[in-house]
Amino acid sequence: MKKYLFPLGLVLTLSACSPYEDDDITLPAAPGAPSITVEPVAGDPNRVVVKDVSTGFFARVWDFPGGTPAKSTLAIDTVFYQTKGDYIITMYASAEGGGGTSQVARSINIAQDAQPACDPQTALLTGDCEGPGKCWTFSQGAGAVRVGPQPGSSEWYTSPLNGLQAAQYDDAFCFYFTAGHFQYNNNGQTVDPFNGYQAVNYSPPTNLAWFISKGTGQNGADQIILPDGAFLGVWDSGPVYDIVTLTETQLVVRSKIVNTDGWFELTFVKD
Repeated sequence: MKKYLFPLGLVLTLSACSPYEDDDITLPAAPGAPSITVEPVAGDPNRVVVKDVSTGFFARVWDFPGGTPAKSTLAIDTVFYQTKGDYIITMYASAEGGGGTSQVARSINIAQDAQPACDPQTALLTGDCEGPGKCWTFSQGAGAVRVGPQPGSSEWYTSPLNGLQAAQYDDAFCFYFTAGHFQYNNNGQTVDPFNGYQAVNYSPPTNLAWFISKGTGQNGADQIILPDGAFLGVWDSGPVYDIVTLTETQLVVRSKIVNTDGWFELTFVKD
């Protein structure tokens, strides 16, 4: 009887090339579309309430092109649309058990542009409903910029007396009643918090608008709503600001920090 001897390395090589199969793994089926509701806010033609009413999903991301906010992960949220037109609302949802991601979309129509109401609050912000507008600049007092983990807190930073940059003190944030127009005048430069807080050349958009949303902020505060990407005071705030104080000469607002945890409190004075 002949005997054949194979080198051990060859045996191991042949064994390593054998395919691995596991008949016990079963991939879940692709999830069906999630379910949502989209309802207009009574008495406010520029806001809608969206709600995730799905089951079998553990995470969601809303996409609101043209709305404020532009995105959300909340189960229920309110979206504001400044200008009339047709918009698409989309929700992407991740299924439980690793089944993948599905989506659902709804089309809505906003029938009219948002127009500020001529009330005492609007008059304080704009100077006068029939006037030429009103501009606000950073206070030069201590605490013009306060930063902390919660609304109104300042554990992370409080600006000292005259402690901001010249490129911040010469910025003006102007509100006009006509067409709800908002104008950011920066005299050519804006402090860039995404690039080491340097003053950089920046040309703000000129076709911006503002709106006050009643009672939609923290603890029922009224809110100043700007278009997505627009801001008051600091570039990494907004575009939604809770009104803390609004008088003839002072405006104090709070806003979440963009793309991270924490809050700003910003103090402005009449220009």
